[in-house]
Order: sequence, then structure tokens, then C-alpha cells
Amino acid sequence: MKKCPRCGHEVNNNEKYCPHCGLDLQERYRAIKPKNKAMTYLLYVIIFFSFITIPLFYSRLLNAIDNDVTQLNEEKIELPKIEDTQPTSILAVYDTLADFQKQFTNVNTIVDAISQYEASLTQRGDYTFDKTYHLVILNNYDIYYTLTYTTQINENLSATIQRQYDRSHTYNTEEITFKHTGATTFNELFLNEEELKIVKTFTGEQKITDELIADFSKRQDEFDTKKKTLGHYGLGNYNGRSSFVAHRQGESYYSELVYNHEVKDYIH
Repeated sequence: MKKCPRCGHEVNNNEKYCPHCGLDLQERYRAIKPKNKAMTYLLYVIIFFSFITIPLFYSRLLNAIDNDVTQLNEEKIELPKIEDTQPTSILAVYDTLADFQKQFTNVNTIVDAISQYEASLTQRGDYTFDKTYHLVILNNYDIYYTLTYTTQINENLSATIQRQYDRSHTYNTEEITFKHTGATTFNELFLNEEELKIVKTFTGEQKITDELIADFSKRQDEFDTKKKTLGHYGLGNYNGRSSFVAHRQGESYYSELVYNHEVKDYIH
């Protein structure tokens, strides 16, 4: 057994994700060996000097980042092809598609593809989506896209869809979060039959979400014991980056069903 470095719960040595808080244990977990006293004193000395040097380094780093994030020319230009180099800085950040189009002459197909994706979302029901965009252009002309869409399905249920992908096609993920609020009992944390049908219009038939809900439904005694002291991470079940978690909000509770998966087709 080993302890999760985030929440402190014991987990099996072969676990890839903490079943209590969802932390990815594959890269972050490292066994800590006991150190002798000399090493401990040396560590204290290093920490002491770190308090002096880190603020200076941090200040210089912020200045360097501020210098690297530069706006491109106001004159409209053609977006170059991706260069076969590792990016070292950020050229520009856009939070609207209109500003993105104002800068480049050849990005209409990119914007049109995003618009088509947004049109496909409205086909899932009579929903109005709030949209946020975060487009980061690196100095090798790769682009990191984060598109977020949120809609209120009914009084207690909302959905948030986040698509993240890049111009060089190295990653392409979609995360859909359903937040169900206003619960005062354990059973009220769960979606009703009509709401589950709506979920499937966004996710399709997914065994992983069904299993997460079913597994959490067996934890009523644990929830009743811990509900008054639920912390930041809540109480839930995890499978990779997908999860079903209950949280406390004042005198009531809410649940979040998260479905995260790799998407085969890129938006552009």
C-alpha cells in the first residue's frame, strides 16, 4: 500500500489513479525514503536560502514571460505553417474568434469549423450555450485551443463542454461535466431518468459513466458519515479522468458527473 500525496488516503501499489480524489499516481507518486539528521539540517539551510532567492527568480521570470507574450502586428498577416521546432514563447493570446480573424488572413476555415462544431451542439436540444475561447499562438505557430460551452438544462442541472486540441494534432480531448445541485439527501445527488437520457445525448451510451454512478450509489453509509465534513475534493468515484463526485455547498450538496475522453476527429 502507498499513500496518495494529495489526499493522504491509502491506495494499492498498482493503482494508476487515487480512488478517493482522482489524482494521477503514475507520474506524481514517488516513495520518500527516510533521511539522516545531517541531510535534514542541509535541507533546512536550502529552504532558508530559497526564501531569499526564489522571490528574486520569480520576479525575473514574470518579467521574461511578460516580454515573451507579445501581440502581433496590428496589420493583418497570413498565419504561417507550423515550424518543426519546439516552442519557446507565446506570440499572442485571443479570447474571441473575431480578434483572431482580424489578425490573420487565412484562418476563416478554422473559424468556420469551430462554428460548425457549435452548430452541432444545438442539435442536442433546445439549449443556449455561453461560450468562452482561449487561443494561444506559440512562436513555432502551433495553436492551443480551449473552447468551453456551458448551458443550464433545468433548474438543478447544468452541462459544461470543454474541447482542447492543438493545430499540430498532438492531443484532442473533450470533457463534459454535468453539475446537479440542490440535493439535501443522498438519493437527490443522482440524476433522474429524464436527466440521464439528456446526458446520453451529449456522451452517447457510455459504460464508464454508468459504472461510476452505480459504484457511488453503494456508498450511502460513507456519505452520511462524512457529509458534514466534506472537503475540497468531496467524496466520489474515479476512472481515469472521468468521475462522479459529491460536494457540499452550504447546507445542501451537489454532484458532478465528468466524462473525459479522446476525440478522434479534430475540429479543423
